[in-house]
Order: sequence, then C-alpha cells, then structure tokens
Amino acid sequence: MQKTQTSNSLAKSNEERGVIELQLRDLSDLVEANASPLRSGALTNDAETYIVRKAKLVPTHQPIHLIINSAKPLDRDVGPIITDHFRAAVRIQSEAMGELFRNGRKALLIGLLTLGLCLFLAWYFTYHVPQRPITRLIQESFVILGWVSMWKPIEVFLYEWLPLARRRSLFQRLSSANVSSASSARP
Repeated sequence: MQKTQTSNSLAKSNEERGVIELQLRDLSDLVEANASPLRSGALTNDAETYIVRKAKLVPTHQPIHLIINSAKPLDRDVGPIITDHFRAAVRIQSEAMGELFRNGRKALLIGLLTLGLCLFLAWYFTYHVPQRPITRLIQESFVILGWVSMWKPIEVFLYEWLPLARRRSLFQRLSSANVSSASSARP
C-alpha cells in the first residue's frame, strides 16, 4: 500500500513539474512505421493519446518536459518528430476553428435574415389580420421560429469554439515542449 501511495505522489509531482515520461520498447512504440509521405514522422495514436492525456494534467502555467525512456537505443532524434507532430496538430486545430467560424458567420447571416422575416410576419399578423386565437398562434409561432433560427450561431460563437481553442493551446504547449531521451540498453 505504501509503495502505491509513493508512486502516485511521484506521478502527481511529475505532473505538477510538467514532466511526462514515456517508456518505450523501441522507436515503433512512438513513431508510425509507414507514416504519410507528406509528414516526416507521425506519432502513433497510442503515443499521442498518452502524451495529450498526461499534458492535460499539467498546470497551464507550467512548461512541459517530455522524457523518452527506451529499452533500445533510438536511431533517430525524437524531439523534432514530436514537436513537428504537434505543430501540425496546431495548424489542423486552427483550420478547424477557422472553418467553424466561417460556418458560424453563414449561420448568423441566415439566422438574422430568418429572424427579421419572422418578426416582420409576426408584426404583420398583429396589425393587418383580424385577431382570432389562430392568428395569435401564428404570430407567436413566427416569433419562436425566428429565435430558434438564431440557435446555431449563438451556439457556435458562445460554446463550440472553446474546446477547439483549448485543444489548440494544449498542442501549442506540446509543440514547444522540451524533449529528452535516454536509453536503458546495455552494451
């Protein structure tokens, strides 16, 4: 029990100091063997998931330091591979945010036009159509439809961009992480 508490407190102190350790058998645990020819090296999904999960636990003011421990000597410098991978991830997140805001602006335009039309029709039914219960129902339906048409732009500009911005910020921190590697192989 004491050993578990010690290892948990060590892991917590590493996270507080911004240290993320990876234990590898060899380079293939970290880098995909047949990565896309458009990228010099891509991290495996498992490696990226592990690094991102651990990096989320590091306080935002704390710089991140990756320590790669390998059972075999690594035949490549993994620092540039990791930083390039996360730089590419930053670009992808930035593009996703740009597309989200473009779609949000289109939805805002459509929503404002729909809202304007619906409010005009509600006004028209109020002053130019004899008042009956069905007229009141139609008038209120136009008002509700107009405001519902604003739902998507409000959602985009208030909420949807936040997870993308947080993820981009995390990837920026990882792209500037200090990476060091050590081999435990014996000659």
